[in-house]
Amino acid sequence: MTVGPQDTGRRLRTLFARMALAAAALTFVVIVASAFMRHTQAGLACADWPACYGRMEVSGAETLPPAEVRVARIAHRLAATSVLALVIGLLLVAWTQKPAWQREGSLALAALIIAAALAVLGLATPGSKIPAVTLGNLLGGYVMLALLAATAALGRPHDNATPMTTSSANSRALVGALLALVFLQAASGGLIGAQYALTTCPSVAACPAFAFGDLFAGGALDPFRALSVVAGRVAPPDAGAGLHVIHRALGFAVTAATFALAHRMRRIDRRAALVLAALAAAAPLLGVGTIAGMPSLPMTVLHNATAASLVAALAYLTARKEME
Repeated sequence: MTVGPQDTGRRLRTLFARMALAAAALTFVVIVASAFMRHTQAGLACADWPACYGRMEVSGAETLPPAEVRVARIAHRLAATSVLALVIGLLLVAWTQKPAWQREGSLALAALIIAAALAVLGLATPGSKIPAVTLGNLLGGYVMLALLAATAALGRPHDNATPMTTSSANSRALVGALLALVFLQAASGGLIGAQYALTTCPSVAACPAFAFGDLFAGGALDPFRALSVVAGRVAPPDAGAGLHVIHRALGFAVTAATFALAHRMRRIDRRAALVLAALAAAAPLLGVGTIAGMPSLPMTVLHNATAASLVAALAYLTARKEME
């Protein structure tokens, strides 16, 4: 049986898309492992909560991290190394074609640049007291996940793609806008963790009174303000509760917009609509569970994982041929 050039090209595109999906899945592992290590080391799983939250080691002696943190660190490193190898493979495949797969190759190149930036940032992470370092790791991981998910969508065989319609084109614009909103919400949530402000709003229904002006004056919105350590513990910024209010308000907006997009997407792709609806329902429920059950390391990590899943799903939809 003779295999024609068209079949060979289709198989290569299928392999390329699977490589991108594998890289995206491993990036998801990196994000979840990072969230687990970050929140564990911050004290979210400690026994004498909340006295142990935000505790900094004052002595120069290094302590051996718990076994689960060491396992997460190994998984993080193995997954990150595998992602790097896969991204380099994606680049080689995309740019050696005749003609080159320019869009796929550009996304893979961007992913490689982000990976290099995260590697450099990782050198500054241990012992850093600058929230921007933590925030950069978080958002950098989300950006890389989005790039790889989009690469997978672009790389898959699409010669039988559904022709573009006005409805799908408008939906693509909405997906892109929602993706930007999710990143904004992720940044606000990342600031809460990076500023050790989790305990400033322990109630689901209400936060302590604060003045929005203090968000700027107190440095709560400044990721480059060094953490203040008092008596061996990180002191949260003034008006830290405002970060929770912003994060929750953005969460309501993201949930409503995701449900609206899922309703619209049901005419284009019913399966994608169901995934979006499930994520839209899971994110706020996990967020409420995180606060109501504080301290809850599993709920917090799952909340991070759901946000990452939503980023991946939206990025994949944005790049799909059917949405062009």
